[in-house]
Amino acid sequence: MSCFIKKLVECIIGRSGLLAVKSLRRIFPYILRMRIGKAYRRNTFFFVIAPNIKHPGLADRMKAIINCYNIAKLNGYDFRIVFKIPFRLEDYLQPNKVDWVADYGDLNYSIRGTKFFNEMDFLTEDSWIGRTELVKNREYHCYSYIGNRQPKVFPESGYEWSNLYGELFRPTPRLQSAIDACGYDEDSYVAVHLRFVNALENFEEVTCCDNALHTEKEKTALINRCKQGLLRIKEENGGCRVMVFSDSKRFLDSLVDISVEVLNHDNIGHVSHEGDDASTLKTFLDLYMIARAKKVYRIDAPELYAWSGFALTGAMIGGKDFLTEKV
Repeated sequence: MSCFIKKLVECIIGRSGLLAVKSLRRIFPYILRMRIGKAYRRNTFFFVIAPNIKHPGLADRMKAIINCYNIAKLNGYDFRIVFKIPFRLEDYLQPNKVDWVADYGDLNYSIRGTKFFNEMDFLTEDSWIGRTELVKNREYHCYSYIGNRQPKVFPESGYEWSNLYGELFRPTPRLQSAIDACGYDEDSYVAVHLRFVNALENFEEVTCCDNALHTEKEKTALINRCKQGLLRIKEENGGCRVMVFSDSKRFLDSLVDISVEVLNHDNIGHVSHEGDDASTLKTFLDLYMIARAKKVYRIDAPELYAWSGFALTGAMIGGKDFLTEKV
């Protein structure tokens, strides 16, 4: 029986998928749903935000979605997204050229026709060699992802990341109204993003970045270094308007004494956790305001979260230059 199960899993996800224990744990409940018969939706790729498991932040989710869409389009597959937790993606982004909205009830589990796609990788393009070709006449589901891959141009397809994003998404009227209400013309400012996590406040529970500073002296020193970095960016850009985005309300509140601008930041949150509508809308608003800047910077420091992809994702949505300022 164990040999049969191993062969079944190999058939469904391929031998390379067996190496990913985390991936196997994610798909195991769905393997148990398998039935005899053909999949109803052939040549369709579903990216699924599965309930009851922990997910990364918005940028990583979007990177994984675009990577999977690139692979689906390359293989002539229809592409669908099931994204309902902790919010419904279609409440903030609507289909543009691709009708991607799907629900859990659209998923089929056929031993013969359903295959599970593992989007996890090892941070190198080499790990994608031989993984971008799909079997014809199957229904693919992706539950396992990391969202590491974000090239400007996908080497196997030649598709540009920003163009793929634009084929899938545009703001809903509500998000567009929030963008318009900010009152900034596109390309009229430089965007700067800083990801403090818990350096200044208890922003979120994390296991990968224990960066809390324990003394007021340390926190003040970090704030001052970051403010100096903002002033350097403003000088480097000829005094252009600088708009600052951050997960730290304390830092944004501290900027009243320098000539930079911030949006309303009463509803800062992180979409990895249960959040209300106001904080989710704020996250998408920040992402799109970054995308509309003429240039995008991320400030890096030893105390900050160095792996944040939020600013880079915003820059790539807008097709804008992305730079790093170290402080």
